[in-house]
Amino acid sequence: MENTNQPNYTVPNTDTLINLSKWTGFVGIMTIIGGALTCLGAIGTFGISLIPGIITIILGVKLRKAKTSIDSYINGNGNELNNVFDSLGVYFKIQGILIIISLVIAVIGLIFGGLMLANFMGNLPY
Repeated sequence: MENTNQPNYTVPNTDTLINLSKWTGFVGIMTIIGGALTCLGAIGTFGISLIPGIITIILGVKLRKAKTSIDSYINGNGNELNNVFDSLGVYFKIQGILIIISLVIAVIGLIFGGLMLANFMGNLPY
């Protein structure tokens, strides 16, 4: 009797993986460069932009690690597939957290701006 509850895995298409590797590598390099430039901007902002710059560099490094794992998987190391998902998982988790933080700051800013506008409108001479 055959067990039909077992998952059916297929091997990823090599062309798709090569394309993913190229783009992951490119975006990773550009992200690292952007993070480095952001860190350099810390000179003019008294160090305020260091934290976003360092986080951006970490994101770029995670993408570069995913690219290396994809290349290794393409070259026959099947164990590297988990490393691809680990690196991309961390990348997307950090990006998701940053998006949530940005949304919270935007909502707080809108509330604060609305309160300031209401206060300003209440103080206008009629």
